[in-house]
Amino acid sequence: MKTGNWSTRHDEGHALRMAIGDLARAAAAPEWTRLVARHAEVGSHAVTTLLRDGREISAEGMREPFRRLRELSYQADTGTWFTCELAFEPGSRRYTCRAGSAEPPFVDVPAAAALAELTTFFRETPPGWLLAALPTAPPLPLPFGHGERYEGWSRHDFGDRRPRRPLPISGEVTYVPDRAMTARAMAYDRERGSHLVYLTERDGDPESGFLMVTSSRDTWYVGREGMRGAGEGVRAVTLDGSTLRLELTPEAADLLETEQVFEIRLELPPESAAELRAVLPRMLRPVAGAPDLSGF
Repeated sequence: MKTGNWSTRHDEGHALRMAIGDLARAAAAPEWTRLVARHAEVGSHAVTTLLRDGREISAEGMREPFRRLRELSYQADTGTWFTCELAFEPGSRRYTCRAGSAEPPFVDVPAAAALAELTTFFRETPPGWLLAALPTAPPLPLPFGHGERYEGWSRHDFGDRRPRRPLPISGEVTYVPDRAMTARAMAYDRERGSHLVYLTERDGDPESGFLMVTSSRDTWYVGREGMRGAGEGVRAVTLDGSTLRLELTPEAADLLETEQVFEIRLELPPESAAELRAVLPRMLRPVAGAPDLSGF
């Protein structure tokens, strides 16, 4: 998978889940209704499977992102998960992740795997089945790093208000990308060859959701709240009556945390709607890699 300049464990963990989803989709024949990627691991003993509508199919490349996700999920003295399942739906970037950190992932756990597990992912209270699999007394933990580089970022959120929590090692997490927003206010600014269009759900509310489009000479950028943005990967921008529609690559959609088609319902004053219709083409037609524009 592609590497990224992530600032938190959650950002990298989310990117890993999305990468696993892309690998699963690439391995599955068309017209599936449900894909489930499963990974079970103790120490160095691991099994990864992919189910297409309940039937196992072959897939390549999923084991390493699952293993990295397992490292990132480690919690000091608590350990990490032993099983992780990711479920995907057709026509969406959505996923549901279920993790388990208590039940044995295998009928028989190799002694060497149990030893490696408690050496690498120390936990104060290991489950009984893991202790039973040890060849000797519990090992001394070694000072492995599992994503500690992110801890230094926690003091500098740079406007990102998302909560800082450990990645889950048990239970369920669902990612639901946004499909739409409603813009009720707009601001436009132009200075020294740079342009900014700012669409927000509630004027004057700093907590409100927004979409901004900036351009400067031949470069441009689309951004949303929470430090989410993409400088490329917008395939088309369509103004369809009172709806502004963005068509995105999977990579751009994931950066913006949206589906590949994202709609902005425009509930703007008439003068703002007319200004948007006029300025967006002027901003975007000159840029490198300009999207297809229609409806303006």
